[in-house]
Amino acid sequence: MPPTLPTPTPIPTPSTLVPTSASLQAPIHEELGRLLSEFISLHEKLLALTTQHHEAIRQADPVRCDRIMQIERATLAAIAELESRRQSLVKRAQTEIRPQPPSVARLSDLARCAPEAIRGSLLEMSERLRTLVARVQEEQNLVRVVSRVLLAHMEGLMRQVASSLSHAGIYAKSGAVTAGAPIVTTLDIRH
Repeated sequence: MPPTLPTPTPIPTPSTLVPTSASLQAPIHEELGRLLSEFISLHEKLLALTTQHHEAIRQADPVRCDRIMQIERATLAAIAELESRRQSLVKRAQTEIRPQPPSVARLSDLARCAPEAIRGSLLEMSERLRTLVARVQEEQNLVRVVSRVLLAHMEGLMRQVASSLSHAGIYAKSGAVTAGAPIVTTLDIRH
């Protein structure tokens, strides 16, 4: 009987040595959970900042308003980055999820495609995010209204000061007394 030769070990190829980008990516539902968690965290922060902004306007504290607005801008930039990640996740879901659902544009749509074991948790998170976004919009609208009221109040004060300083008491085209050019008078006492 001839001796048996050992079976040759396959030679590794680049495709077996280097993981593909698909194998490096976390499953869609895991990425969705992280994304929802980050969105919720940033929107909670934005809601707190908006409330603080409202309070700073109420107290007429321009320095505090400026600090809060800087933090708000940074938070909104981070939310924009998350939105970019969400769009990438949606594109990925469109190619990986089979059978393709009618829509995967919203995070809740993606949550409905998750495995049964975590679907409920992801749907709760997406609902919590939706509620937070609505609350942030309401608070921001309130800040916008309060800002306009404060601006109108300040303009009224400026008109009142201008009318009391107006020597001629002349009405402008807008119907309000405006300060005209300063009246310069001299008296020559030499003659």
